[in-house]
Amino acid sequence: MSRAVAVVANQVFLGLPWRIIRRKYEKCRTKLKFVSPLSYAIVGSSGRQRAEDLLEVIKKRLLSSSYAIFDATGGNANVALEYGFAEAKGIDRALYLYTHAAAKKPSKDSPIIADLAGKRRNHYKRQDQLLQLLQANSKAHPYTRRFERAFDTGYERAERGRKRRDKALGLKIIHVLDGKEAVRRGEIVKALLRDPAKYDRDEIDAVIDRLRAKRLLAAGKTSRSRVAIR
Repeated sequence: MSRAVAVVANQVFLGLPWRIIRRKYEKCRTKLKFVSPLSYAIVGSSGRQRAEDLLEVIKKRLLSSSYAIFDATGGNANVALEYGFAEAKGIDRALYLYTHAAAKKPSKDSPIIADLAGKRRNHYKRQDQLLQLLQANSKAHPYTRRFERAFDTGYERAERGRKRRDKALGLKIIHVLDGKEAVRRGEIVKALLRDPAKYDRDEIDAVIDRLRAKRLLAAGKTSRSRVAIR
């Protein structure tokens, strides 16, 4: 089934149950920013948001994602519904399950897990195992593969450490765009000039241009041009 919204090539939707599980993914997401170009989208209620509004946000974020990961721990009804929606729309997806003893306590939502019966699940018992699952998933993602290939050539005569520095900068440039449709090129440069790694304007521009040439970003040449994930 076709989607009505544009897909963000590096966006991965995370459909998660209750606070404890969500915190685990948030910690992993923070660590993954240093090694992965993927943007992990977690949608949650602020407590003031109407259920109808939240549902629309979830649907839009799912439809714009290139991949989705759902955590079935506790048989959460909302996660099962989100999974069903992704399945109906043909969104590539994976199912994760926390199997620590503390997560096996009966839940009033437990019967809903029957909707996911027979689906292949990726199990984890510890935080580090969840991180490993997410890292493996990231490495297999098409956008990550394209990102890695973008830095395969052009460094034969470069100074030592240049490739690693450029890759780290490339990740930071991409993550400035997390959750945003587009950002002005000048704003990206301005943000990274303040980075502790002390990048200069020329190297920031050079990496933006490399990512554009490798079709990872859509970007113009001027500071007012808009930069977006491609």
